[in-house]
Amino acid sequence: MIWLTVLSMGAAALLLILWLRLKREIRSLTQGLKLIAYEADRRQLRLAVWDRDLAALRSECGLLADRWKEEALRSGRLDESRRRMLANLAHDIQTPLAGMLGYIESAAGDGRLTEEQRTRYLDIAARKGRELSAMLRDFFELSKLEADDTPVRLQAADLAELLPEWLLSLYPEFERMGLEPEVDLPAAPALVWAEPGLLERVAGNLLSNALRYGAPGGAVGVRVQVEEEHCALTVWDRGPGIPQGELPFIFERLYTSDPSRTRTRRGSGLGLAIVKRLVQRQQGAIEVSSVPYERTAFTVRLKRVRG
Repeated sequence: MIWLTVLSMGAAALLLILWLRLKREIRSLTQGLKLIAYEADRRQLRLAVWDRDLAALRSECGLLADRWKEEALRSGRLDESRRRMLANLAHDIQTPLAGMLGYIESAAGDGRLTEEQRTRYLDIAARKGRELSAMLRDFFELSKLEADDTPVRLQAADLAELLPEWLLSLYPEFERMGLEPEVDLPAAPALVWAEPGLLERVAGNLLSNALRYGAPGGAVGVRVQVEEEHCALTVWDRGPGIPQGELPFIFERLYTSDPSRTRTRRGSGLGLAIVKRLVQRQQGAIEVSSVPYERTAFTVRLKRVRG
């Protein structure tokens, strides 16, 4: 009987030790979770545990901490981007608005102006109002695109067939600027997975940009290439181009390549940010390269339709 008593006492002592050890580890894990909640510190979770369930819990808590910190960093970047975007938007709104109001006030209150001068001032004010309206429209369009996660229904579209139609719609602009686009199309169809309406908006924006900013170079062109896995649409010009140091930022919202923010150089406003989002919604990618007055090219790649 004595040995049974000793055995029972030993078992009880062992259970007590195990219970105390388990309690200590749970306390340490709890402390680590508190640090995650209040200090985003995962180091306290790197404790040795002997229980497999506790080890699994520690691992899951560690993964949760990692995800939490990644989300916090991402949220911080988004907040910073949003603050910068709103600051730039406020600046870009203020410029045409102040100019518009100045011309309107002069036209209305300056009795020394002739009717011709008054009409010219009102025309300038109207143009600045249209600039402001277009900027706000782009801003709301980009906000809508970024908030809309609805999958786009892609279908087969032939770039080689659609491109001439897009160019035809811009013919008056080419003619007004005395330019004729250089067109390079493949002999065979260039079928891609795309949404034709979104694709037309992408091409139209890039072509309009090339006309607006590339005209001083005297040449604007488009090229469609069939690659192994993709088809590429390139819009290029020989205009002033984009400085190399600014290329990584050209698709950012409200990024302006001109430090003085005069809106006379490529990249002002929201157009290219909208283009990038439209391309991404079609599971594509866009890139840019630029050598001033030699070749500035925007290339869109979309998945090729095989078989």
